[in-house]
Amino acid sequence: MPSTDHELPLALLRDAPEVMASLLRGAFGLEVGALQESSASFSQLSPAVYAADLVYDGEAAVVVVVQLDRREEKRRVWPLYAASAHQALGKTTWLVVVALDEGVAAWARRPITGFQGGTFAPLVIGPAEMPRIVDEEVAARTPELALLSALVHRRGPDLERVAAAALRAADVVAQRDEDRGRLYFDAVLDALGDVARLVLEGTMKTEGFEYRSAFAKECLAKGRGMGLQEGLEEGRQEGRDALLVTVRVLCRALGLEWTDARARALEALDLEGLLHLAEQLERERRWPS
Repeated sequence: MPSTDHELPLALLRDAPEVMASLLRGAFGLEVGALQESSASFSQLSPAVYAADLVYDGEAAVVVVVQLDRREEKRRVWPLYAASAHQALGKTTWLVVVALDEGVAAWARRPITGFQGGTFAPLVIGPAEMPRIVDEEVAARTPELALLSALVHRRGPDLERVAAAALRAADVVAQRDEDRGRLYFDAVLDALGDVARLVLEGTMKTEGFEYRSAFAKECLAKGRGMGLQEGLEEGRQEGRDALLVTVRVLCRALGLEWTDARARALEALDLEGLLHLAEQLERERRWPS
């Protein structure tokens, strides 16, 4: 059965074909014009029917495969997808592999040899090619790209900013389609775990930003029953790293500049010290002197 990691990127790319056009332009300098979804199934003379994950038809044909692991039998089918789309649509054709993991992306970039003495090289969009969306206003303008960014960069730096941007993106989607927004909120919370939950908690504790969708407000209303102390006690059980994220999220939510001096001060604190600092930040809304 296809996983959420496999199906969610496809749902985002179906909802916003312009995201794929933007990624191809930014990563490879390709201009493919406006894209629309086309049939992804290719019948051959043999009984087998091969189905790519997604096919776009525009100025060029773009065949998309979401690949989560290294499977040589899948690689052998990629040239067939491209050739079948080229035959069906009769235009320049590109095969694009979307990989959420850099190791899989590196594997997918290897040219496939054995074609008339040449090679077949797919275009791969992995962490190196996917923009890291950390600006919430950018996320509001391009929500599907921000959500894809969160899936791809969920193990990299700036996780709290990636999470905040993705949650804002899900909120924007929920305002026009509550069911779709609910799916995206759940996906962000599942993919980014405690970091996304702490960002929601930090947003609840501060003024100046309000989620607008009914679903987001429902989430926040439910969250008000859980105080910061309970959230931090859970973080204590999971270890010092979770508390470090909590403090950084609170600083960011309160608009406090993050400096090297503050980072060094955090590194010097034990679990009790981190808990005390987080409580001070919530209570005084400023960095303690």
